[in-house]
Amino acid sequence: MFDSIEALAFAWEQAGGHGDRQARIERNARWIPYYSFLATEREEMDAAIDPHAAEITQLLFDRGLVRAGDQVLDIGSGTGAFSHAFAARGLDVTALEMDAVSLSVSRAQAETLGLYNIRYENSMWEAYQTDRKFSFVFTSMCPAICNFIELERMESYASEACGIIAVTRGSYDLHRKKLMQLLDVHPQGGMTTEALWYIEALYLSGRKADVTNFSRKFEYTLPLSDAIARNERYFEIFGIPAEQSRPILTAYFHSVAENGLVRDETQLNTALITWRV
Repeated sequence: MFDSIEALAFAWEQAGGHGDRQARIERNARWIPYYSFLATEREEMDAAIDPHAAEITQLLFDRGLVRAGDQVLDIGSGTGAFSHAFAARGLDVTALEMDAVSLSVSRAQAETLGLYNIRYENSMWEAYQTDRKFSFVFTSMCPAICNFIELERMESYASEACGIIAVTRGSYDLHRKKLMQLLDVHPQGGMTTEALWYIEALYLSGRKADVTNFSRKFEYTLPLSDAIARNERYFEIFGIPAEQSRPILTAYFHSVAENGLVRDETQLNTALITWRV
């Protein structure tokens, strides 16, 4: 627990190392090729409303935080999981996403789903400006809301309420930590903020936050070549070129693959944090 916003803000930056706005903009650019790669994979999947996003949307309606016809800002909307779920329930959505490929996939799948109440904004959060007010401002697992100033700025666009989905302790990817050790990667800045920082910041600023926790485990298999390619692009974010990471990734995934397939799993523990402005 912290006794002041100033103490929290200092500790938050020490823990996350996100840097100033210009440093974040420059770092964001290194993530875009990876997000584009993931979006291209998503493009090949059938359009459907994400069940978890639909569950979250129902919770927001049940708590009276949103109503049909409300205007919603979805920060870091990605390929549209939450934008689609919101729009399917009659909300007027602005999907804000820095990766143009992700927005293109989101738009195409929304059209397949018959969802035309989504407005698309291709911009980094750090560069986004608007005179509009939204009934509800939302973000899920987005690194952009990374300090108290950005949390305040997020709230400034809301006329009624805000919501954040953030990671909590115990989350992991089966292979990612080992690969970071093998490649000697020590992430600093640009990673997702843990839920506790938001909760503490809201408490210190006099907001009453409601928190609902979720725990989900995903198990899946990838062709060996796909596992290598996906991680080559991921580690390029941290300045490791593919020609440097490829031999290490190839040796590692060959050692864990069975019949040319790599089994992976992700434990994702998250918290939905909502509050009225």
